[in-house]
Amino acid sequence: MPIRAGFVAIGLLVASSSQSGSGPARTRLAPTESGWLVVTNMNDNTATLIDLASHTVRATLPTGIGPHEAAASHDGRWAVVSNYGIRDKPGSTLTVIDIARASVARTIDLGRYQRPHGMAFLPGDTMLAVTSEASKAVLLVDLRSGNVAGTISTDRPVSHMLALSANGELLYTTNIVDGSITGINPKTMTTLGVIPVAKLVEGIAITPDGKQVWVGSNGDSLLVVVDAKLGRAVDTLKGFGMPYRTAITNDGKRAIISDPARAEVRVVEVATRKLVHLVRIPTEKVLPTAEFPGSPCPEGVTVSTDGNWGYVTLQGRNQVAGIELSSGKITWVLPVGAWPDGIAYVPLAR
Repeated sequence: MPIRAGFVAIGLLVASSSQSGSGPARTRLAPTESGWLVVTNMNDNTATLIDLASHTVRATLPTGIGPHEAAASHDGRWAVVSNYGIRDKPGSTLTVIDIARASVARTIDLGRYQRPHGMAFLPGDTMLAVTSEASKAVLLVDLRSGNVAGTISTDRPVSHMLALSANGELLYTTNIVDGSITGINPKTMTTLGVIPVAKLVEGIAITPDGKQVWVGSNGDSLLVVVDAKLGRAVDTLKGFGMPYRTAITNDGKRAIISDPARAEVRVVEVATRKLVHLVRIPTEKVLPTAEFPGSPCPEGVTVSTDGNWGYVTLQGRNQVAGIELSSGKITWVLPVGAWPDGIAYVPLAR
């Protein structure tokens, strides 16, 4: 049987609008949802597939050991999970999921390229960019053949996450150890340079036009906005515990930033960098396995194609939550597997 949302509070689904005269108060319904979510469950070695139209868990699928991140094709047909491995067993595989069939289609073996992590589909959906921490490189994987079609050196250890511009011509990785980001042109397979940012950078997002790179520093508890053309920081957002992950809407208007240390999610206006909503995640029913004791640990984030919704994994509660971005309200939560981390939004297939 499908699993339905653990709670849906009516007060979160509708909001009162201003009254005029003596007429009745009007209500604003939350925008409808469509598509799917893929959530990686690190401790279960599984991925959860969620139908957003019905808020039900469609399937829980087996992956490799230590699944960390997920990526979805633009056409809504496929999702891929990176199997990072565990401490003493480095992973070197990708799990390919057929969304329509809600099943594992196949496993891609990356061979000597270990610790795959951050991923993104290039335009056309036949090639996937994926970091290989152990190789200090970004791999270009051909989804049709399952082969590594090329590698691009980041020249830095622990290249962890990556972000790709909408046209697929600009890619950046976060390099945790030295606190830098590496710019790459995946089409020409060339490195554009390394930019120092801050301590222990991890989360990263790029505006659709490729002009700004938003980088989270776990070591300095701040988010740095880098101008891609200038190759340097132009702004800093402060007041975080740990800006773990960032996603930017397809229209480039809003950014959503998770902070597991403070049990918060921020919705920020990209143009002005002003805070639009501060979403505090309820702290009840936090598990002993929470990375930050007492925190529900909002971690992985993604956004819907229409920019109306943000979705976040709650590692400290083994759940995923849906946030309406215009109101900053949590409208639903669903249970997933143990230690959810990465998350990807999958649009309806076209």
